[in-house]
Amino acid sequence: MVSVPICALREVFGERVGVVGACDPQVAKLGDFEIQDPYPGLGPVGGICAALEHARSDIFVCAGDLVAIDQYAIRAVVQASIDSPGALAYVAYDGRRHPTVGLYRHDSTKYFQQAIAESKLKLGVVLDMDTIEHVSVDSSILRNVNRPEDLH
Repeated sequence: MVSVPICALREVFGERVGVVGACDPQVAKLGDFEIQDPYPGLGPVGGICAALEHARSDIFVCAGDLVAIDQYAIRAVVQASIDSPGALAYVAYDGRRHPTVGLYRHDSTKYFQQAIAESKLKLGVVLDMDTIEHVSVDSSILRNVNRPEDLH
């Protein structure tokens, strides 16, 4: 399942796909490198912060449970960051935000660090709404799988 987002990311970024945190060894070896997670158990906020700190540059985030994500959705988000460079984050949007499909500017690192320090671990509240650009993406591309029955 995680190979779908990894393949989509590679189609856009090449062999620069990092996997954050301690995950199953079979999953970890699908990525091009592993990023140690100094914030284990803090969910996406900790993972994004770890990736931002590791990269020291902008990053693209894509959840591993997206079974239909493709290069076109990723490219749309990247293009939005080029066309409108003033935001701190560019996230997929289909009527609701999908912050685990997005590009985060390195300048957002301090907000993630502050959220962790204050135990504010809900990803949707780390950044102010006016610093986030929503990028329209078809909802079928954003379908995630949390349980085996979600595959049907």
